[in-house]
This record gives sequence, C-alpha cells and structure tokens, in this order.
Amino acid sequence: MSATRPRPRRLVNGVIEDVDASVLKLGPEFDTKQVSHDGEEIPLIALNLSEVRLLMMAAMRQRKREMNGQGGGYDEMEQDDMDEEELLSSNQIVRKTQEYLSVFARFRDEDTVSAVEHILKTPENADLHPFEIAQLGSLSCEDAEEAKTLIPSLANKKSDQELQALLDSLRRYG
Repeated sequence: MSATRPRPRRLVNGVIEDVDASVLKLGPEFDTKQVSHDGEEIPLIALNLSEVRLLMMAAMRQRKREMNGQGGGYDEMEQDDMDEEELLSSNQIVRKTQEYLSVFARFRDEDTVSAVEHILKTPENADLHPFEIAQLGSLSCEDAEEAKTLIPSLANKKSDQELQALLDSLRRYG
C-alpha cells in the first residue's frame, strides 16, 4: 500500500482535473496568462487578504455614496467619517466575508498594503507566481521552513536565507 496522499480533484467543464499547489497546478483560473473574449492576454492578478479587504471597503463606500445620492469622486474626508461596521451590507455573505477579512488581513492601511506589494514584486522576486505572492502577503509565516510548508512551490525558488529575508521584510509592516 502506498503512503502517498491522494491529490485533491475538481470538476472543470465536465472533466476531473488534479490540483497540486506544490507544483502550482491550481486550475485554469490561476494560469499566469489568460485570454480575454477579444483575444487579448490578461495577466493573472491574485490578491492577498489585505488587498481584498481594502477593495471591499472601497466598494462599500462607493455603494453607500451612491445610495445617499452623492455619487461623484472619492473623498478622503468621507473615508475617515465612516467606520468599517457602518459600511457593512445587510447581505450576510458580504458581512461574513468582511468579518473574516477584518480578523485575518495582516495589513490595515493602503500605504502598508502598497509597501508590501512593492516588496513582493521586486525584481529578485520576479520568479514568484502571483498565487505565491498573494499567499506570502496573507500568511504570517515566522520562518522559511513554515513558509515552504504552507506554500510548497517556494522550495524550488528561494533559498532559506532569501525567503527568511523576505519574511523579515514583510514582518516589519505587520
């Protein structure tokens, strides 16, 4: 009897497809280049939890402005006047998602999220897949061993020293 674990499987267009995060076989939605309906290549964008939180908050602010008949542009002063709870929708899924993001998003403000994105997208990290970048921005890994356990595809891309330096840089912001 083999000691290997069965790989997760998923149904895509009626075909069972194996997925294996250790080799970045994540399914067609995670291909680094996708083609739009008009044949144009679109690069993959994978967001970390902090980025999703900021986008959801911006969308909720915009929705609130539209519901109040304000429309128009983005007003920094208005952003400060509305707290997170006030922006939550009555939609249970949105509310639960926002609660999750409030707990697990590592980085809270736009400047910090931008700084983290800059660190993760430097030329020395050009070999990282967008999925790996999103995971590194979401997970609070203490050391290189933990990062490689949670994101196995990093094992062939970064030495322990390189990965530890990257994790230390991220920790300064979170």
